[in-house]
Amino acid sequence: MQKVLIGIILAAMILTIPSIYNRVQVEESNKTVETIVPYKYIMDWMIKDPELDQERILSQLQDYGIDTISMEPDTLRSLQQKGELTVISVPRMSELLIFNQMEPLRHPFDKQGVFIHSYGDSSFDDLTRNVFEETRQITVEGVDYTFVPGPPDDILEIPVGYDLNVVDAVLDSGMDLVPRMADSKNIEDTERMAEELLELKQPGIEKVLFSGTAAPFSTEPERLKEFSTRLADAGYSIFNVEFADLKGFETAAYTLDMDVVRLHSQSLTADNAFDIADKFTRGAKERNIRAFFVNANISEYADAELAFEELNKEIEKQLPASFQRGQSKLYEEIGVPLWQIAVGLIGSIAFLAWAAQTVFGNRKLTYAAIGGLTLLALAYLVTDMTLILKAFALGLAVTTPVFAVLLKKDTESKYYLISSYFKAVGITLIGIWLIVVLLNGNAFILGIDAFKGVKLVYFLPIAFLVLYALWGNMEKFIKANVTFGHLIVIGLVGVIVVFYLGRTGNEGSVLPYELEFRMFLEDLLYVRPRTKEFLIGLPIFLLALEVAKKYRTMSYYLLIPAVIGFLSMVNTFTHFHIPLSISLLRTGYSVVLGLLIGLILVFLYRWASQKIITELNRRWQR
Repeated sequence: MQKVLIGIILAAMILTIPSIYNRVQVEESNKTVETIVPYKYIMDWMIKDPELDQERILSQLQDYGIDTISMEPDTLRSLQQKGELTVISVPRMSELLIFNQMEPLRHPFDKQGVFIHSYGDSSFDDLTRNVFEETRQITVEGVDYTFVPGPPDDILEIPVGYDLNVVDAVLDSGMDLVPRMADSKNIEDTERMAEELLELKQPGIEKVLFSGTAAPFSTEPERLKEFSTRLADAGYSIFNVEFADLKGFETAAYTLDMDVVRLHSQSLTADNAFDIADKFTRGAKERNIRAFFVNANISEYADAELAFEELNKEIEKQLPASFQRGQSKLYEEIGVPLWQIAVGLIGSIAFLAWAAQTVFGNRKLTYAAIGGLTLLALAYLVTDMTLILKAFALGLAVTTPVFAVLLKKDTESKYYLISSYFKAVGITLIGIWLIVVLLNGNAFILGIDAFKGVKLVYFLPIAFLVLYALWGNMEKFIKANVTFGHLIVIGLVGVIVVFYLGRTGNEGSVLPYELEFRMFLEDLLYVRPRTKEFLIGLPIFLLALEVAKKYRTMSYYLLIPAVIGFLSMVNTFTHFHIPLSISLLRTGYSVVLGLLIGLILVFLYRWASQKIITELNRRWQR
């Protein structure tokens, strides 16, 4: 039975090579990274120093490696900052009238709202493009004002349109422009800005960056789909901001057929150019980030110049030669034929059945697993529910590390340690292969869709190994008298578990000097191996193999921390936004370094054991 299952697994892996190869080709063919700066900072610098020239700033930013300028729609607040109009509140207008000994405000000008006066050649209607329907005119001391009723703070933030003069200036400079759009409080404002955005499309304006916490029309899915379809028809693509949980973004991304670019945002200061460049470089190498958004909240342009120059130097120094700077590109489509997924499901069923047979040794249980999993696979082929594939992937992710460490071993074989080590690694890579085949496609590499159950992968294999190690002594363990010492041990174990789980995810805690050690490894090896693998799990697994020669029961307890190395390997590949080549390189380093450190542990164990035996013999002979 085992031979049949292994044969099915190998056949499935061979047949799904095109799926793996296609993903690698798509990821490796897109190595262009884009740098974006918001226009609002240029505006702030020019307001603070009227002698600054917009054309000069744009030209210098290009010299500093900036490819694109992002621009938000103007509001009454931004127009006032530009000096194109003045906004006066109702209380301030009342004070002005009293000061000039004029008649007080009467209905309808005495209610909540703002008075607006336009400067220059543009009228209020020209500037706002008839955004406000309910307006009234009033003249005070020979000055014409437009009264807009409503809450002042809301009025000041209503988008009134994109500044076409800025659009022309950016495009004429040779840079691209990224318009931003938010989900306004008023649906009519969102619809109006959607029309303006579509009219703005031209060469050099290729992508849209959503603002705020929600995509436009996020509260009305059908309108969001319609809007996204119009964006696609116009030729727009959209940015996916890393770590930003944007409501409605997934719907927009799927409607746009994954015409999405991953973007990472950081704030540049006068003295953090090295750190920002390091984060950008790692994002490009390790997370398929192809656009960097630089928030340069530096008040003086002279200081900003120096910061941009330093940032550009650091990025050029740190970015690998395989990457280039320029306008970001979309990933080509990763074609995943249904028959490839079907083959992957067959291979997964065989793998999980083999694992069940190996761990539990119960043929009935194995047949039951095959039957249940086959029905689940057929359900996917009928319904096309991605959730079923995710369930298979989670089953593989949880089972693989347990299977790897509990694979049957011959302690009497000549190359027992090395062969057992690489068999466990091989089992892990088979499980990883099948996971990658099942959850393949642009939605996964772009981070739109993701593997669910990372915490379970970190917890369940360890919990299973604990039960496995204690199973033979479970009755004795349950009936044992609990002492104060036992409580201390339980408390320490609890602290370790909390710390271990707290290290998972992007916000995991780190030890002192750990970040420096990580950076050293990255500089040395291009990408760092995971500490859980090469320093903890894999070396301890080799030690467990050595201990199993004489003390099999004791070796089971060592397998509890050892499984961490293998589950971490699996977890590396379930982060699908990490390029497959990077995950393979990282795992390769872990396997080699883990083997070397593990052999050192084995040597120390043998030396210590021999020394203890020698000392006992010496004392016995006295």
